[in-house]
Amino acid sequence: MGFGCLLLITLVAAPLPGQVVRALDLYSELVKIDPFGQVDTSHKPREILSPGVARGGFFSLQVAVTAEPKTIYMMAVQSNPANVFQWKLYKEKYSLEGKKWVPDKFEEMQEPYFRVMPDIDVQIPGQTTQVYLLDVWVPREAPVGRIRLEVLAKSDTWRVAPMEVRVLEAVFPDGVNAAAAGSLSAVVKRNEQQDTMLARTLPNEGKGCYDAQPAFAQQGPERYLRVRDCLYWEASRQ
Repeated sequence: MGFGCLLLITLVAAPLPGQVVRALDLYSELVKIDPFGQVDTSHKPREILSPGVARGGFFSLQVAVTAEPKTIYMMAVQSNPANVFQWKLYKEKYSLEGKKWVPDKFEEMQEPYFRVMPDIDVQIPGQTTQVYLLDVWVPREAPVGRIRLEVLAKSDTWRVAPMEVRVLEAVFPDGVNAAAAGSLSAVVKRNEQQDTMLARTLPNEGKGCYDAQPAFAQQGPERYLRVRDCLYWEASRQ
């Protein structure tokens, strides 16, 4: 471990007054969060507490860290039981589109996950929030049941965003694209494609699940999560 890493550990262990992480929030991959913590949708984002997941594919979460200026923080991801899931953590990179800062392209993070607020890689005046993509692979042989998965961030103290992931009977067909994620839009497309592969194994190709989607229109882009829940439930009953 180099001197720079040791220095960061020391600073995280003893932050200056006011240099702290204020919030650690989880979102689906279907919303966009700007560098000021605002979610780009008119509906209330879905609360991520106990997601149901199919085996042999990915599920993805966005992690929003909100902190005071000049805060150095450390992130961690852990599960219990350990070694059931495999995951990668990506930093979402912002670009200016018109007057809005929009996240899309990714930078893969390497442990230990140390960052600073505001982001030092791009100058965003007044930035308070950095968003990460947690891309989790659920092996086909993962045991059906509940797995505790936590995302943590530490400045003055640990903040924890816990989930009880429900591993379902549903299994994606062979052929899920396991290539590394390159952008948020690519993750959304890949996850929808693996859901479509699963739907093709269902009676009538899961048409009943997709037909219900217009009824949830008021929920914005996350209405699709109801379709996904339906597909996984139907596949678990096969």
